[in-house]
Formats: sequence, C-alpha cells, structure tokens
Amino acid sequence: MTGTSEPQASTEQLAPVVLPADAPLPTADNEVFCKDTKPGCNQSYHDIIYVTGQRRFWLLPKRAADHLDEAAATLKQKTVDTDKATRMSTIADSGLLDYFLTPSPDAFLEFSDGATDERTRYLQAKAAVEDEKAFQKQYRKEWHEARARGDSTAAMEAERKIFYSNERVAVNERVLVQLEEVAYQRAESLGYQRENGVFYTPRALQARDAVDTYIAERNNAITHGFEMFDQGNRKVGTAWEHLRDYKALHQKFVETGEVDARALRGVRLNILALEDLMAKYIGAIVELAECGIAVPEFALSPDDLYQGTEEFQAYVKLLGQRLKLEQSIEQRHAEWTSATGNNAAPPGDLFVELQAQWHKLNDEAERLKTIAEARVRELMPPRLFLWEPESYQPKPIERLAKANIPLRELSSAAAGQVLSHISLKHLAQQGAGVIGEALKELKALPKSLAKQADEDRAFSDWLKQEGAHPIKEKGPWFDEDGLFLPDEFFAALKSKGLEVESLKAEDKRQRWGTTLKAMIFEDQQLRNLMLFDNSPQAQLVRCLLPAGSNMQTELKVEGPQWHKGPQAFQAKAHLDVAAWRGEVSLFQFELPERSKAEPIAPSYTAYDGSTRTFDFGKLSLSLSAKAWGFAGASLLLARDLTLDQKTGFTSIAGYDSATKSGDLAKFDLFIGAQAGCKLTGQLDWCPPPSTLPPAPVPNRIPVNGWRTLAKLDMELVAAVGGGVSGKVRLQLNKGRFLLSIQGSLVWGGGFKGYMTFEVGYESVVALLELIRKELLANNNEDPEWVDEEAMAYVRKLSFFGALAMDVPFLYARGYAFTKDLYDGLTDGGRGAGIANTLVMDKNQEVMRNWVINLQPDAFGPLLMALSSAPGFLADKEHLLQQQAIERCLGWIEPQPDAAQRFEEAVIRMNRDGARPPNAGQAYCENRLRLDSFMEEKVAALGSTETESNRVRASYKRLVQRLGGRSFGYCEYHAEPFGPALGGAERIKVSYKGPDI
Repeated sequence: MTGTSEPQASTEQLAPVVLPADAPLPTADNEVFCKDTKPGCNQSYHDIIYVTGQRRFWLLPKRAADHLDEAAATLKQKTVDTDKATRMSTIADSGLLDYFLTPSPDAFLEFSDGATDERTRYLQAKAAVEDEKAFQKQYRKEWHEARARGDSTAAMEAERKIFYSNERVAVNERVLVQLEEVAYQRAESLGYQRENGVFYTPRALQARDAVDTYIAERNNAITHGFEMFDQGNRKVGTAWEHLRDYKALHQKFVETGEVDARALRGVRLNILALEDLMAKYIGAIVELAECGIAVPEFALSPDDLYQGTEEFQAYVKLLGQRLKLEQSIEQRHAEWTSATGNNAAPPGDLFVELQAQWHKLNDEAERLKTIAEARVRELMPPRLFLWEPESYQPKPIERLAKANIPLRELSSAAAGQVLSHISLKHLAQQGAGVIGEALKELKALPKSLAKQADEDRAFSDWLKQEGAHPIKEKGPWFDEDGLFLPDEFFAALKSKGLEVESLKAEDKRQRWGTTLKAMIFEDQQLRNLMLFDNSPQAQLVRCLLPAGSNMQTELKVEGPQWHKGPQAFQAKAHLDVAAWRGEVSLFQFELPERSKAEPIAPSYTAYDGSTRTFDFGKLSLSLSAKAWGFAGASLLLARDLTLDQKTGFTSIAGYDSATKSGDLAKFDLFIGAQAGCKLTGQLDWCPPPSTLPPAPVPNRIPVNGWRTLAKLDMELVAAVGGGVSGKVRLQLNKGRFLLSIQGSLVWGGGFKGYMTFEVGYESVVALLELIRKELLANNNEDPEWVDEEAMAYVRKLSFFGALAMDVPFLYARGYAFTKDLYDGLTDGGRGAGIANTLVMDKNQEVMRNWVINLQPDAFGPLLMALSSAPGFLADKEHLLQQQAIERCLGWIEPQPDAAQRFEEAVIRMNRDGARPPNAGQAYCENRLRLDSFMEEKVAALGSTETESNRVRASYKRLVQRLGGRSFGYCEYHAEPFGPALGGAERIKVSYKGPDI
C-alpha cells in the first residue's frame, strides 16, 4: 500500500465482504475487493481495525491509518489533561458532550430549520399550554376581584377570557398528544422502552425483570425448604461450584486480560445440567450477575474449592428460618384473637420467645451481610450489591446519545493500546468533507438501540473514501459455542492472499487476538457473560480513562472530591472502573467519616413562639455507588460531587464549572447524572447521650454508640413531596417513619434541599426517646417538627414500651400489626392483661424504667386502659389493675416534673393520647373516673383486705401530691336523672380554673 489511493465511487464494490470457509488458497483474485487496478486495490494493507459500534473489521491503507492515529492522539491528549476545567472545555470542543439529549418526547421528534417541523411544533404547543395556565391564574384573580366589587361586567369579561383560554389549551394539548404518540412509537422503533411516560433501556428493565424472577425463584426454593442444598446431596456441589466457576472466569479475565475459552464454555453449559428448581434459581442469580447485580447468594458463594459453603448454607438457612418465624408470629397472634373473641388482652410475654428468635436472626443477617459486602468489593468486574432485592427500582435513562454523535471506538492491530477513540470532528477538521457534511445532514435523533451493529454511514463512507475495505464480523472464525477464533480469522485473511503489515509479527498477532476474543462473540449470551458493552455511553467511559490503561483489567482511578462543606471538606473519592462494561463504582464511602462527624443542631418554633434548638446527634452516610454510561463519565470528569434526592432516591451528582471565552461560559453538563447511578448504603446515627439513660435497658445501645438510622435500599422518599419545611421533619408513610433533614446541616452548604430516609427498626427506640425529651422541653405540646400522624404512632409505640414489649420488633412487624394490637389493648376490658405485665413481670426495674420514661401522651392511654371496667373474675382483675395504677404513680413520683406529667397524662386519658382543646374539663372528668375506680374496695379471692386498703391509701397519698393543683379547680355536683321515683344520680363535672 502506498497510502495514495483515490476515493472509490462504486458502492457495489465496497460492500462488506464475508470470507468463505474454504481451504487456504495461495492467491486471491483482486475482484474480491476491487473491480479495478487503481492504487489501494492490491492485496497489501498497512493495518486492520475492529470498530466496536459497527461490529466490523476494516483493512486500512497507510494514509487512512495515519489519519486515525492522529485523530486518536488528539482526542486522548484532550481527555487526559490533568486540569479538569481545561479538560471539560477541550472535550466539549471535541463534540463529545453536545451529542447527548435529555430523554423527553421532543428528543424523538424530527427537527429542521423550518418552523413547522415536529420538534418545533411540540415545543411551541408545550410553551403555549404553560403560558395559558399562567394567564388563567390572572383571569381567575380578576374574576374574584370583580365579584368582590360587584362588577358583573368585569366578572363576565374574566369568564370569557377563561373560556377562550381553555379552548386554546385544548387545541395545544391535542397537538401534544398527537406528537407524543409519534415520539413514543419512534422511540420504541429505536429500541427504547417506556413505562409510565419514562424511558428506559432494555437493560434496565431486564435487570428489573431479572430481580423479579430471582425473588420468585428464591421464594419457591424457600417454600420447598431448599432440599436441593442438603449436605450429602451432589446438587450442593453443583450449585455453589457453578457460581464459583462463573466468578473465577471473570477474575482471571480482569487479572490477565485473557478469556479462558474452556472455562467460558463450561460456565455456559453447566447451568443447562442443573435440574428443576435449582436450574431456575441458580439461573436467576447468574442472570442478575450478567446485569451487573450481585445478590447475597452470589456474593456468599465460595471463591475457591477449599473455602467450603458455610456462608452460602447459612444464608439459605436464614431465609427458611425467617419465613417460619414470620408465619409463627402471625399464627400466634391469630390464635390469641380467635380464642378470646378479641375480648381479652394478651399476656405481656406473648412474643418474648419469638422476639428473641427475631433478634437472633437479625444478628445473623447482619453478620452475613457484612461478609457479603466485603466479598462484592473484591469481585471484578464491580457489581452492585443488592441485599434487599424487593427494594430494587430500575433507573430511567438520564441521557440519550444522538444518532450523529462523533465519538468512535476502534481496536487496531498496530496500536499499543487495547482500544483507541476518535472524534469525527477531528477528521472533518483534517479535510474529511464527507464527514462534515454527514454530521450536518444527519437529524439529531437518538441513536438506535435496536440493532446489534451500527451501519454508521458517516464513518463508513469516510473509510471507503480513504481506500479502506470492510469485513463483516460474522464469518467462519467462530467455534460451535460462538467463541471467536482469532487464528482462524488470520488464516482466512492469508488464504485470500491479503497481507496486513501490522499482523506480520507473531507477538502482535497474539496480542491483538487476545483483545478480540474478549470483545467478539457470536452468541448474545456469551456477550452478556463477558459484560462487554459497545454503546456510545460505555465508549465514552473508556475514552476518558488515563492513557495506557489496560481496559480489560481492574482499574482504579482517583475520583473527584465531595463539594466543600463543614463536614465534607476535601473528602476524596476513589473509583473502580469496569471499562469493558462502561461502569464506574464507588465503594463504601463515608460522608462525613464517623470520626470527623459533628453533632447537628436543628431548630424549630417552640410552644411559646420562641426558637428552640436541640441536639440531634451525629450522622454519617455510608455509600456504595454504581454508575454507568453518561453518569459514569460524569464521575470520571467531575471535580466535585454532591448529594441529591431529586429523583426520589438518594443519589450523587457530579459537576464541574469553568469559564471559557465564547458561547459556552459554564460547564454544568453533568448535573443530574443520578438517573444513571444506583446507590446503596445506610445512614448511621449516633444519638445524643441525653436520649439514653445510663441503666442497661433492653434494646438500647450504649451511649455514643452508632446504629443504623436508615437503609438506602428501603427508601420511600418519593412519597414525601414538596411539603417539607424546617430543619428536620418526621412524617409517617405506609407505616414507616420518614425523617427529612436539611442537607446542609450534615453535608455542608453545597447541598440544596432535604435528604429523606425511612427510619429502620434499629434506631426507633432512640428516636422515641429523643421525641420524649423534646415533648417535655416543649411544655408537653407536640414538637413542631413531628407530624400529627407520626406523633400518634409515637404514642402507640411508647405505650408498648410501658408493657416491656419489644418496640423495634413491633415496628418491624408493620403498622397494621401494631395498630391492631394497640386497639385490642386499649379497648374496654383489656386492663387486666396489662396490669398483669406491670405487676407480675419478674424484672420490675425494666418496667419502672419504661414507665418513668413514658411521655404523657402514652401514659394517658395506659391509665385509661388500667382503669377500664374488668371483664372476667372482676374482683381479682380489679385489684390487679388498682395495684398496677398505684405502682405506676409510685414510680413517677420521685421525678422532678412528676406533678406536671401526671396532670398531662390524666388530661390525655383517651385512646390516641391527644390533648383535647378544653384540657381543664378533660382533667376533671378523667380524674373522677380514675378516682372512682381506685376507691372501690374489692376482696379478690386469695387476697387480703390489708392489701386492698394499702393500695387505695397509697393512691390517695400519691394523687394528693401529684394532682393537687388542678384538682382544686374541679367541681362535682350530683344531679338526679331518670323517672321521679326510683331515679338515679349522676355527677356533673366542671372546671373553674385557669387555662392549662
């Protein structure tokens, strides 16, 4: 090749050539490639390349190879610049960033310079609807003002404006509907999938469906008792050995860059040998691994032959035990309610045995989770760890690649690196007019996802013009399993008499052949197994990697720092890149680090209108992030990271800003990358010491102990909406507490808005204690930052705490279960069972601690239940309830605020623990009820009159000290009612004191 060949005009002679699988021939007719004898049509070429997006080989003359080398060097110089601000500018100049679209309907509409094209009409109609909506607000205001003035003429004019505005809105909305239908059909034809108006890649929904399949198959396995995993059964080895071999295949690839063809073939065929339930179950686990997701079974499967299956078996056993425990709890509760006709309270130790098992299972689960997380961090390629698969949500597309994106990726036999990248804009600047015209002419529609290979007219035409010739990827160089055989490919070239300068050296042929084996597979399943992604988004990630990176092996890159703030200053992130898949991972990053976390002090408006600030403790967010495509590129390019919840889930966004002369003044192109990024992790909380008493109370972690406040996997943030205000907010959603925190309190001034988390059971007791402290400090009025519905649930859980029930256990069981139990306990005639717990429990110190820490809105319902009329064995139950009331009051009497707490508790003697508007009247009525119950002298079987007298005398002494102030304002008058003869009297109650 001389590198001086002329452009070829004939399209027929330039079609991709498939080399037949016949015996090697000494020579090959030039007609295979050319029908003339012009320069460039002989059998010698300077180099050969493989274009990943096209899935096609090209034989290159020297001139074409030189142009590509120059373009690749130019782009690499721009993408590896150490100054990230300059880097952003030069990459933008290369045309890599401007060719990504926001995924909305207008992105799929045709665009031209005219005023009547689809996209222009759509945007105009959308803007017109928004304008009319704004006008209508003004028209309605005019109408109300006219009506207030009594000006009927002006009111009618406003009505007329609204009427015609609605007509214009209707017209434009019809246009929008019509064009959106066009856009959606076009999107589907290009391979994009849509659900509820949101666009997804097939891969995202494939991952979601794979999770659903996995959950179903796992549940089937649980139902069958995992009998296929019994020790001694050969199926045990089959299961974990298959997962072990699958991981080993990838481990060797990332360590050496070589594909073990024999191992790959074995992994592919092994799963076919698994039988029945096991095949589907293990298959679902492997399918998720191919989607980049590691579930617990995958993470816990052994990494080598000698490690054994201990953790894997432990996880399987845990799943079965958890199901049986949940069923046992439901059955125990159902048996109690059925046996008593829902007319008797449960004994206080109803769930003691079960909740002990529950805590044991949770401890085991945490142990296994820690092991699994550590193993996933060591696996290559990096995968997303999914401990709670039920919480998985597919991520929508955040950026679409335009059809005329100039980025190209190729592998060259002559080049030293595995892959090279070019921008067609650079080729156009070198005088490649055919590319420049093609870039202008192509419509800026999203690139098709439907095709496995891209025709790529612009680049292909340029290559043909330069004298290059294509060879299809598909040919007689694959084995029966679909594995690419580079030696067969090279032999086929030689058999046709084709000489390629860059393939003459044995070491170069072997090196390039190894590279091709990792990228080219005839079978789609093999392509998935090897996790190679040839999309423009994945190509962009590989393009941005440092020069000299081995893209087939593990790659660690120093990432950006978190945006400056009081607790996140100069916190560097470190990134793991799975370049072959175009994914970037950030593992277990604490923000801020626990050792550097500072207490946060939210404020709210107190009962008297003043601003109250309180100590909330310390927070630390532990993150594991996986980003792909454009979002992964944002992590590589960004100088700063920040947290975000705009998508409804905790996310990270990368951004950079720089000044530049010209049209583009600010580079904030990566803001919003969270849609292509999935985070897992947890928010850890170290409560303030004041919330935890020094006594060793069950379910409470020692002072200064960190515990999980929320798991990111289980967030319900999307339900919060925009109504959050203040520094901190506690809400209730679907039976779970949602805690919203102003992000700048924890993560610095760079964070805008709120972070919202679902509170986990591990921290619910400490949270209740924090609220109790604030309730007392706020004059027993509900703190402003706790919603009414959330406060009602706080009262119910606190009530259970007084009965020594396991509050985290009940909270984890769910709101419906807890509410049913609460309603049963606080309903009439339930006091005896509660009294039995308070009086007869062997650990009275535990009972005392719970009662003295009850806030009035939980203590009030307790007193109401204990003073309710007994059901069966009236005398015995009545005395037991009297003893319980006397004991509770005796426990709180020594407290400094005992009188105030007693008064508030009596006011709130109702099922909800709410404070009624007329608090004084409520106090007097409830006090009469309590006193009347305690005054009744009962002689229970087996008890002595002395005990009855002692209890009643002690009660009188206690209430005189605790309730003397307000009771002095209560007036009671007996009034007759009923017929004149034989009528009865009732007590009329009135309060004559100040407002309380």
